[in-house]
Amino acid sequence: MSRYIRRAISEKISQITQLGNNVYQELQVPLKSPGTFHWTPSINNASDELLQIIPRLKFDKSLIERVKFLPSAGKICARVEFKIPAQTFAESLLQQNEEFPPQLKSHMVFDFSSPNIAKPFHVGHLRSTIIGNVLANLHEHLGYRVTRINYLGDWGTQFGMLHVGVQILGITDEQMRNQPIESLYSAYVAANNAAKTDAMITEKARESFTRLETGADKEMARQWQHYRKYTVDELEKIFARLGVRFDQYDWESQYSQRHIGNVLDHLQKCKLLLDESDGRKVVDVDGKRVPVIKSDGSSLYLTRDIAAILDRYHRYNFDRMYYVVENGQADHFNSLFKTTAALTTDIPLERMVHVKFGRIHGMSTRSGKVVFLRDVLDEAQNIMLEKQLKSATTRVDLSSSSSDYKTVADVLGVSAVIINDLKLRRQRDYDFDWQKVLQVNGDTGIKLQYTHCRLHSLLQNLKNIDITSCKVDVTELSEPEAQDLLNEIARFEQALWWSKQQLEACILVNHLFALCNSTSRALKRLNIKNEICARKQQNRLLLFNAAKRNLNTGMRILGLRPLEHM
Repeated sequence: MSRYIRRAISEKISQITQLGNNVYQELQVPLKSPGTFHWTPSINNASDELLQIIPRLKFDKSLIERVKFLPSAGKICARVEFKIPAQTFAESLLQQNEEFPPQLKSHMVFDFSSPNIAKPFHVGHLRSTIIGNVLANLHEHLGYRVTRINYLGDWGTQFGMLHVGVQILGITDEQMRNQPIESLYSAYVAANNAAKTDAMITEKARESFTRLETGADKEMARQWQHYRKYTVDELEKIFARLGVRFDQYDWESQYSQRHIGNVLDHLQKCKLLLDESDGRKVVDVDGKRVPVIKSDGSSLYLTRDIAAILDRYHRYNFDRMYYVVENGQADHFNSLFKTTAALTTDIPLERMVHVKFGRIHGMSTRSGKVVFLRDVLDEAQNIMLEKQLKSATTRVDLSSSSSDYKTVADVLGVSAVIINDLKLRRQRDYDFDWQKVLQVNGDTGIKLQYTHCRLHSLLQNLKNIDITSCKVDVTELSEPEAQDLLNEIARFEQALWWSKQQLEACILVNHLFALCNSTSRALKRLNIKNEICARKQQNRLLLFNAAKRNLNTGMRILGLRPLEHM
């Protein structure tokens, strides 16, 4: 990778200005200028005079042969251009020495996925889960300390409904253990349907939840703990298929009346709690009176979420906390963040971020049935299995074990579903179309997997050619396709950084598509097997090895499991 060049530039600039703190990440490789880095400070008030000083600094000529100030032109800001010797540029990208980004002290907490155990894990949770996973992975790869939290909804009268529904349907503990999400959903639907004709059902649910909340019913509390464990076990199977992991499972129920009481006392002391004539208690947010306590004295989500933020700050001392939740919750998070910031100077507004996203329309099986997310992933696997058995480009090796090619089909199907979502700007709504999602051609998850398999196969088939001790020689990579691929490899670091900066996975996804396209062109032009020059063979293999390395890393950040054959 080109990290030692980035480090040399950033360390030199940091000697004259604090603007150099982010130079390492902000250096960009222009699209069609191999061996060139541009730096435009992210701080808008950086003066041209300051940038003009940089070319006068003494840089290591073996790393940077020329530094030039480029004035602003139209919409293009002033910037500094660093010209890297062609040989140094190629060596920095192709040599196989392990480098790591600078470790950052900042601690980032990500709250994402967060299903409610009374409802199915549906497609809305899919977006939160995979977007949150990518953003956490990006920050971790770039050197931040990261904590991933899944905050599961398990509290309120609706959970009394669950208990009643379990009784109505006679769901056994074994049934709950084997299919917890479906069983809980069936129980919830049964209780709500029964409540339409029997008013006592709602009252019974209320009484059940009160006994659970007060701890009066030990047997119900024991069952509830089992239900939660079974649910997490089932969810983790889905998360594993999506390439997602969590560091912590938090529960809404862990914030007791004592936590709520502390929040209310704090709001009262800060003179933020206002009384309404109907008995409700509210806070003022942007001129609106937002309820925190109902007239019957029970708490609302806002109160519980304030308690959660204060608790997490105490536990993690986070520098920033990201909530990955759909657009429709914008008002709630505005109220949450502004009320919390008014409560304590430890957590100013900029430490809390709502990462919004749009909705998926029309996600169902081919029969039109809207189902659990697991069923959608199973459907993707089945369709890919059909395609593998029919298609010349993705035909499976039937001599392999049954479980092997089914696993390949599952990875392909899940990759297609994930990339179909992540290749778009996250705030866009979109229509789900099975044909577009699982097509083999075009910009899809299948394309990333196919290119990775081609590169793996190439390197395996030519492993008799030693590249471990090979010296990089840029003169053996003079073809335009080789130079283009070198440039795409160099652009990987900036794709990661700007994906992180804008909290947009599509920046990384689109870079990987460009890398695949450039790789495909280079594979057509740069023959290795029949090349008579050994140095050319070695350097071309080094080039494709670097392309595979970046593609593999990028795919893993996106939550994909890179395949080696398909």
